[in-house]
Amino acid sequence: MPRTTSNPGSTARHYRKNAASRKKHVEDNSPGGKYAHSNEYKRKHSAARAKLKPGPGKDVSKQPDGSYKSESLKINRGRGGAKRR
Repeated sequence: MPRTTSNPGSTARHYRKNAASRKKHVEDNSPGGKYAHSNEYKRKHSAARAKLKPGPGKDVSKQPDGSYKSESLKINRGRGGAKRR
């Protein structure tokens, strides 16, 4: 259990009051959590990053056709990556 504080922030207050939400949050942030990928997937993605050499503030995203492209980290994460395609 994480240490408690006498003046928790809004997120901590939310998880203290909402047991179901807290359970999901713990599962998502535990090893293997929400975005667990196979070693094969991670190897391919890592190789694509090495080939594209994205600069700072850039992300490498997998496209629907299976290719990879370098794009703004802000745009890719804001879109939710593959989640919202």
